[in-house]
Amino acid sequence: MCPVKKLRYPKSVILHITEACNLRCKMCYFWGESGAYIKHGNKPKVLDIDILKGLIKELATSRPKPWYSLFGGEPLNYPDLEELILEIKAAKAVVDTPTNGTFLADQAQMLVRTGFDQVRVSLDGTKDINDYQRGKGSYERAINGINELHEEKQKLGSKTPRIAILFTITKNNYQSMEDFFLNNPDLNLESLNHVEIEMQNFITEEMGLKFENFLNTEFEIYSENKWNGFVRNTDNFKDIDVPVVSDQVNKVCEELKKRNITNFLQPPTYSPENLSAYLKADWQNMTDLYDGCSIPWIGTEITASGDVAPCHIYHDFVLGNLKENSFDEIWYGEKYTKFRAYMEKNKFMPICNIGCCNLYIAGNKK
Repeated sequence: MCPVKKLRYPKSVILHITEACNLRCKMCYFWGESGAYIKHGNKPKVLDIDILKGLIKELATSRPKPWYSLFGGEPLNYPDLEELILEIKAAKAVVDTPTNGTFLADQAQMLVRTGFDQVRVSLDGTKDINDYQRGKGSYERAINGINELHEEKQKLGSKTPRIAILFTITKNNYQSMEDFFLNNPDLNLESLNHVEIEMQNFITEEMGLKFENFLNTEFEIYSENKWNGFVRNTDNFKDIDVPVVSDQVNKVCEELKKRNITNFLQPPTYSPENLSAYLKADWQNMTDLYDGCSIPWIGTEITASGDVAPCHIYHDFVLGNLKENSFDEIWYGEKYTKFRAYMEKNKFMPICNIGCCNLYIAGNKK
């Protein structure tokens, strides 16, 4: 993991462009029932476009070009969205976003016109199930958005944006995957390029407290306990029938493969044994095990406050701010160097688990 030559700029840059969101999805780490923003009474922050432009210009010479992911909140509601996309595309970089899809129909023409690369629409089941988890009317607006975007692509003969669906498995929807993907008259599979199916990521309170101590002792960071929004009791998952989950996911993926629709699973192995260990937080007994993570060397995240966070979604951990220093100064700075040395020695932070989406992308599998 440790580079021999001078460390390159990151290949992946997550831009947390806005904390604001129009939905209150039950399982959301930020605005959900136990989310960090709800608990801490945050007034939603929005990342200044000038900071973003400066960052994109600074990374424009990077080889390879970074892959930018726009996060929120709800990214498609960012006030300077088109200007940001044009800046990224002018730098000849790739840009994608997850989205709840409720603004997708409004932005469809702009997304095709600007050459936006990929949208990943969060849908968690058929209408009643999705609206229960994400809010009334969210299903219809997201489906309409997918259809509008697909039609606009066809009209202009464009291959982009690629359209993906993000399906998060919870105790409320785990029996609905076949119905949603394979028996759903509302969903046009011909419009899809990609599907991601993921178990809900979570941590235990013990992990969070150890992470807080790690921040204090290693970096003199006194956290606001934002990690609390990610804590789940494993009792919440005891009613999930893992053989049913395994069977449904594998059937869906088999059909997607026939239709040349790619898929990405989190965790990668959907066997009953692997899923059972996952949901019991018995991560060391999973099939999918990892011996370290390369994210400290290849990825970074910019929060809506301009903070540079070395790990996705854990915004208690900050190594600098773009209002005070250039990205170059932070990326090659003392704190980031110390963090990489820690990770090279220890492989993981106390908050890391085998449910981490970044680990499935950039981990070193055993």
